[in-house]
Amino acid sequence: MSIKMYQNKKTIIYPKGLDITWGKDDRYWRLPSQYQNMKDPSAAAELLQVSWLEVTCSTDNVEAGKSYRVGFNVSMAPAAFGWKGCDVYIMAKIGKAGRFVYKKMSLENKCSVPNKFSMPEEGLIITVKPPPSSLGDHCLYFGMYELLNKFEKE
Repeated sequence: MSIKMYQNKKTIIYPKGLDITWGKDDRYWRLPSQYQNMKDPSAAAELLQVSWLEVTCSTDNVEAGKSYRVGFNVSMAPAAFGWKGCDVYIMAKIGKAGRFVYKKMSLENKCSVPNKFSMPEEGLIITVKPPPSSLGDHCLYFGMYELLNKFEKE
């Protein structure tokens, strides 16, 4: 199972529930095996090397009028490179025709010490209000992007 809803209304989406650009190519990403326990911290998707970062997901497991915190749990290896001067964007919208809200974050200083952190650090809150052009579309679309800097990242 890649998406799990908890009693406290917290939803966790595991790596297999994410759409990762180049994610099926083992030259760029290491994904957990289908037999691995998803609650195991080693079940993370591991970036090996890419020129741009695009990790997205959507869920219709949301309610109109409610607000949701969107983010990613991330850790960086001390040998990570290519993040200097790169801004990573966490973006979210309601409905395919919705407008994105976003927060940007620099990972430049996160590479020096192996640690786990949330992106964005203060959270991205989005309230479910379907756009007028698609009133029935309550789907929450979100992602993590670094598309502008074409240097390789690890």
